[in-house]
Amino acid sequence: MSECCRLGAQIDNRDEILFRTNNFTVTPALGQIGIEGYCLICSNEHFIGMGDMPASLDSELEAILSKTLDVISNHYSPRVVVFEHGPRLRCNTGGSCLEHAHFHIVPTGVDILGFLSKHFKPESIKGLERLREIYRFVRNSYLFLETQERKRFVFEVQQVPSQYIRQIIAVGEGKNEWDWRKYPDYETFKKTLEKLRGKF
Repeated sequence: MSECCRLGAQIDNRDEILFRTNNFTVTPALGQIGIEGYCLICSNEHFIGMGDMPASLDSELEAILSKTLDVISNHYSPRVVVFEHGPRLRCNTGGSCLEHAHFHIVPTGVDILGFLSKHFKPESIKGLERLREIYRFVRNSYLFLETQERKRFVFEVQQVPSQYIRQIIAVGEGKNEWDWRKYPDYETFKKTLEKLRGKF
């Protein structure tokens, strides 16, 4: 089964769904890196990344993102980051990235912006339109980051290690098991599911 199909199966499993709208689903992430509260927002329809989605879905995505941030902040920590490894991204040392649109929402204090800014040029953005521009017109890939201070940045990239930002978080949190394929961390997954079920 392809990795995208595995994500699709996860968001179709009603027992693992925390919240669903017409176009998006919130579910705990496989491979929690030992960080309880780590969730994904996934598109219900297949898009290969947020930069591939039509602008008509932006307001719904922003609303579900705001709700998810509130829930995680209230039940875990106000220090929460949002990120995406954008479409067209070539990932080395571990195979391809998931080609299905999803945001990672992680309660962590790790300074991802500081790390990424040492290697790539940060571009400050407000909404999500810039992700579409990079994907559709520049025809490049990107890393998207919303920091703990709710500031948004995009970094144009071509190739990074597999699960790159997850690796950054794992190192910052003192963890070694960042690869969700090898370490799905079902125990923390279940704790997140139990704690956040019915909270949306």
